[in-house]
Amino acid sequence: MKAVLRVPTEQYAFIEIEDEFKDQDAVIEGYENLKKKISGGEGLPMKEWNAALDLYLAEGTGESDTYMRMSKYQQNIIQEIKRAFKRINK
Repeated sequence: MKAVLRVPTEQYAFIEIEDEFKDQDAVIEGYENLKKKISGGEGLPMKEWNAALDLYLAEGTGESDTYMRMSKYQQNIIQEIKRAFKRINK
């Protein structure tokens, strides 16, 4: 079966992919996988997020696989902190 997957990326933007799928379950799975790739991960649970944030604030670094599992919102927070450190340490 042919299906078109549309995943929103911004307020008025989306990514659209047309592909062949075995059945409806495969369409749903394909959509969920695409959505995860676009959003940068499902996000870290609160305890793991706090540990990653504390590590970044204390040492200015973190693990790349942890970063990839963060949601876009969590990644944006890390990036804002990174830019703030650069401004402060000029």
